Amino acid sequence: MKTGSAKGWLIQSLAEFFGTAMFMYLAIGGADAVTQDLGPGTGLIGQALAFGIALLVTSWAFFRVSGAHFNPAISLSSLITGHISVPKFVLYFIAQILGAMLGIALARGTTPRIESIQQVNALNNYESIARGFFLEFFLTTILCFVYHMIVHEKNRSTYLMAIPYGLTLFSCHLFATRYTNAAINPARAFGTSVVARYFTREHWIYWFGYVFFHF
Repeated sequence: MKTGSAKGWLIQSLAEFFGTAMFMYLAIGGADAVTQDLGPGTGLIGQALAFGIALLVTSWAFFRVSGAHFNPAISLSSLITGHISVPKFVLYFIAQILGAMLGIALARGTTPRIESIQQVNALNNYESIARGFFLEFFLTTILCFVYHMIVHEKNRSTYLMAIPYGLTLFSCHLFATRYTNAAINPARAFGTSVVARYFTREHWIYWFGYVFFHF
């Protein structure tokens, strides 16, 4: 199969869809399970581990098929650096948004209704919009940089990309969960807000933070 063919693009886009759904299902479900007992804003290590390990296992499974982006920020940076084309970026973007909504909806649907999703991205602990914006911007930059250095700058350890990729997300969540609930992924921010049917006034920073990084 040629990855540049229409069939190849379809298979890769489906991999992004199912991979993102699996990633969000494990990450959001795991993070919510931690916060139910400890309450929002606590259990930060548990929440960070939920996201980091979920990305590690799902990216390891799907890397050979689609590159395991699972994040429009990774896809846009790959487009800008010439590693994917515009049509492929559009397909990946759609797949990631839909996959995130599916995974988060399944996480919500397979847990008791009395428990609410705690993972909607919002500013907490007196974090200002400006600081929250740049926090998301810097952490998105770091995540994209690590991805490109381990995937596109190929070396003998590239096949292990899931480990540094997952650990980077773990580190980012460990830092930002207390302040922005750590999106670092527009699909994650949008999906949780759609499923929870609640968009915060500062929701835009989780999109513009990643767009600003690329321009």
